[in-house]
Amino acid sequence: MKQDLTGQQYGYLTVLGKADTPGKKRRYWLCRCRCGNERIVEESHLKSGHTKSCGCYRREKPRERWLELKGQRYGRLVALRPVEETGKQTERWECICDCGKRCVVSKINLRSGITKSCGCLQAEQRKKNMKKAIHFVDGTCVERISSKTPSFSNTTGHRGVYSRGNGRFRAAIGFQGKIHYLGTYGTYEDAVNARLEAEKRLYDPFLEEYRKKMQEGEQMAPRQETDSRQETDETKE
Repeated sequence: MKQDLTGQQYGYLTVLGKADTPGKKRRYWLCRCRCGNERIVEESHLKSGHTKSCGCYRREKPRERWLELKGQRYGRLVALRPVEETGKQTERWECICDCGKRCVVSKINLRSGITKSCGCLQAEQRKKNMKKAIHFVDGTCVERISSKTPSFSNTTGHRGVYSRGNGRFRAAIGFQGKIHYLGTYGTYEDAVNARLEAEKRLYDPFLEEYRKKMQEGEQMAPRQETDSRQETDETKE
């Protein structure tokens, strides 16, 4: 005996009654969808789950997947709502950043981790990188004069001390775009002492003032082009 499906529920569909389909061997049923539309569906498609709605189910599923980002965190961003833009094929989301700012980001960039903040994360990273960068103030490289390590091209083992090739040694120091020659000495020790005295006289007060300004929060001076003679001298040291 053939089963009467009237009143049965299949997915979004409720069977209203058998459909009159002359010339067709298979049984068809008139169904009403949850959205209000009516549709005639083959019996086997109802029972197998092949047909679950008038077609609205397939339209709603992508929308549900689209909304799955809501409330999710991506780095410093929390997705709030999708932004519908005419002519835009890429799904975009309004997000709120931990810093309080709001921004619109593509779903692809959120899911892939390309975008992790409103831009504040990159700004913080730039500040960190600035601290590691080379800084020139008044034509002087702060990192260079703070270092006690001679350059790879130095052959005497001390910055600013050079062998003259005749058993004598010359001392020099680069500061604020100029080269200060400190004299030629008969011993290596005398040349080194001359250089150390010059560092105390020129470098130490400069570095002390620089560090004081940094502690007070003054902006570091950007890298500048300096006197080429000083750069050559510092490179040789």
